[in-house]
Amino acid sequence: MKRNSKVLPPLPQRAAKMFARLKRVRGMSDDEKSVHALGLAATPEERWQLTQNHLRLFNCSPHSKRKA
Repeated sequence: MKRNSKVLPPLPQRAAKMFARLKRVRGMSDDEKSVHALGLAATPEERWQLTQNHLRLFNCSPHSKRKA
């Protein structure tokens, strides 16, 4: 078991809080801010899962090799 483990709120809730912080940043569109907020709010495991899901959309995942 991990030390100092806390129960985190759900990812959408954490991302919304981070997005509110990024609202003050100039030079980024709201779309860019939302993407960055999601990445900053996610744990490493959640970021890995988001990346894998994104790659699966385009059949780029090493686990989705086509069989000839």
